[in-house]
Amino acid sequence: MFRLLTILFFSFCLLTTAVAFGRSTSYFEATITHMFSSECNSHCRSKIIKNEADYATILLLKLIGTKLQKELLNVERQIYD
Repeated sequence: MFRLLTILFFSFCLLTTAVAFGRSTSYFEATITHMFSSECNSHCRSKIIKNEADYATILLLKLIGTKLQKELLNVERQIYD
């Protein structure tokens, strides 16, 4: 069950970063190939998943921050106009 959740979570991270933020598919192909190779143990897989989740979270927070900044500027313009 944990393995299934891990795969689903990693797939979610792949989709959100690849589609929304333009990561290349070759990067993800290389990452997935490495994850399922014999060179990568469970610690390695956990680290990859954590790094991808951290990267996706940071990018989403930057996007939200940019959106909020634009909205605040629009509100400020409406107040002073």
